[in-house]
Amino acid sequence: MAFGSFEVGVIQRTPVPELSAADREALAGLARRAWALKRSLDTRNETSHAFELPALLSCIRNASSVRAEVSKHEYSLAMRAAMWGERARAVDAELASIQAEIDERCFDLYGIGEEDRRAIAPEKAGPMPADGDDAAIDSDKYTDEAGAEADDGYEADDDAAADAAGLTAELVSWAFGAAFGRFDVRLATGGREPPPAPAPFDPLPACSAGMLTGPDGLPCAAPPEGYPVAFPENGILVDDPGHPRDIEPLVRSILDAIVFAGQPVEQEICEILGVKSLREYFRKPALFFADHLKRYSKSRRKAPIYWPLSTASGSYTLWVYYHRLTDQTLYACITDFVEPKIADVEKDLARVRARMGEAPSAKDRKAAEELESLLHELKDFRDELLRVAKLPYKPDLNDGVMITAAPLARLFLHKPWQKELLACWKKLEAGEYDWAHLALSIWPARVREKCKTDKSLAIAHDLESLYVAPPEAPKKKRRTTEAQRHGEGNEQPGLEDTETPE
Repeated sequence: MAFGSFEVGVIQRTPVPELSAADREALAGLARRAWALKRSLDTRNETSHAFELPALLSCIRNASSVRAEVSKHEYSLAMRAAMWGERARAVDAELASIQAEIDERCFDLYGIGEEDRRAIAPEKAGPMPADGDDAAIDSDKYTDEAGAEADDGYEADDDAAADAAGLTAELVSWAFGAAFGRFDVRLATGGREPPPAPAPFDPLPACSAGMLTGPDGLPCAAPPEGYPVAFPENGILVDDPGHPRDIEPLVRSILDAIVFAGQPVEQEICEILGVKSLREYFRKPALFFADHLKRYSKSRRKAPIYWPLSTASGSYTLWVYYHRLTDQTLYACITDFVEPKIADVEKDLARVRARMGEAPSAKDRKAAEELESLLHELKDFRDELLRVAKLPYKPDLNDGVMITAAPLARLFLHKPWQKELLACWKKLEAGEYDWAHLALSIWPARVREKCKTDKSLAIAHDLESLYVAPPEAPKKKRRTTEAQRHGEGNEQPGLEDTETPE
């Protein structure tokens, strides 16, 4: 049968051999071990329920047992990447061994002889490429029926994800999330132990073990008492040197001071990523945000949760955390960040102009031009934020990332993402997504009018009271033939004409 074509009839026709208790126990044990191994690799994937820590931190959790003479903080990132690669290859080898043993047991259970075994599997398939291997999986084998790639996002065992650059980007992504309070840094410092590994069929947790959660198991809205990171409760950080909520020093402090106990790693991170500074990595749309967009995309569903809202040149950026987005977020961006920044730039510009006098220097002229340009961009930025806020912008996370971000499309500098958001906005305007809560807040008259005739739409917006059921169609008399009137060919002779709904 075709891959993915699991019809009931096909499954019912599948021959299943008689299994003894020993066979069941052996196969179940192999399956559980394989599941545990695969899950152990997934603990470094931040979009997985199994996530605990990025690979460069989890690989040396028990480093003392590997090299007792070296402190775990003394491992360079390159060394950690190599350690993770070794671990991934060891897991891969054990998985291949388990698969081979399962194959052999199944061949025996089905009574398949050597000749048939060779026909079924003429060459034993080798293990899947380890995380650090260069050989990529043939993408043509992983497509859906439409021929499109089944997954364009990250997986825990992506072939390109375990090289030093990929693992370093993963580490920075974790620290970036920790700066917003998404991830718990205490797992990395030893201040908190991860929960015991679950069984295969245990219910999935609401949040992964790596997230910062409260006693109720849900994300913390504010830093717990004694927590080492003061993250913003409103979910807004800024790319602005000198600002108390500047993203670069916050990420640096998490990595250098908290996680690596005072041993700076920023320089090595920048060397591996090929940038001059973390600020450059965060500021260029093709670097951090492009990686984040890919990391949080799967099966053509794109859902980035850190939004860089920028001025036209990217010289000033507000980072907004999607999960803390409210109808007051954009107003907070304006009043707490953009307006004070405009005031500071105006003061700087006034000082430069006062210093210039009648014979301004080239340096002063250049400074004045740069400040004037920044001031113009900041005012345009403020006006666009205000325009969207007054739509009115009432985000509802149930609408999804794409629809929620669409009104802000002009403020994203990553062109492919901006293009998708603009296309989504046009569909919103055209009424294609009137089921979305955002559509109701922006075009209430249009959506409420549709609710009068569309019951599912009315239910979606909790406006079922607006729905007016259409009148019942008139009943039509069923025509009868002459023979039927005389009872011929009728199971009930003499049956009178009856009224039957159309």
